[in-house]
Amino acid sequence: MFLFNSFHRSGLPVAARRGAFALCVFFCLFAALLLIGCKTGDDDFVDDQQLNSRLLGSWQDGSWSDEGDYDDYTVTGTDVTYSYGGVGYEMMSYAGTIEYVSNFSKDAGVIIIKYYPGSEASYYDDDYNLLPLKGDYLGIYYRNLKPGVSVQIGGAYVADGAEESTLEAAKAAFTKGNMGTYMGYWGTYLYTE
Repeated sequence: MFLFNSFHRSGLPVAARRGAFALCVFFCLFAALLLIGCKTGDDDFVDDQQLNSRLLGSWQDGSWSDEGDYDDYTVTGTDVTYSYGGVGYEMMSYAGTIEYVSNFSKDAGVIIIKYYPGSEASYYDDDYNLLPLKGDYLGIYYRNLKPGVSVQIGGAYVADGAEESTLEAAKAAFTKGNMGTYMGYWGTYLYTE
């Protein structure tokens, strides 16, 4: 209202007032289009199904306090190794080659590995009898990646083993939508190298 009254009583010719008003409208519309068109956050994220390079390195569980009694993940460009350092639980360690990656955002996703022969995770029943694996493919979920600082990461888990027998079955099972099915606990791991 102030602007309109200022132009009306300014003594400027009508054509100049109309031009100034049109210019003000133009700048307002231009500013609105700039704000609407701005991308923020992960708006421009596209899953290229490539391993997130910010995840490369060794990550040690930050909750362990005893010397040598810790677990860690090592992620390279080709494989993932999980080492459980708890005494008497070495059978929980595993390693495998990266077969597929699905990135949910810039800081979350799943890595599907195929176990190396002899490097599979082990599962036991209540009587400590070794259970056979359902397959050779395991999903390793990660989220809240802070490069060079920390990540929440963990292997998919269900009581009798989460492994799948084929890569296609693993892709269908280890999705963003199924993350809650497999991830009841997230470890927070600190970057070590």
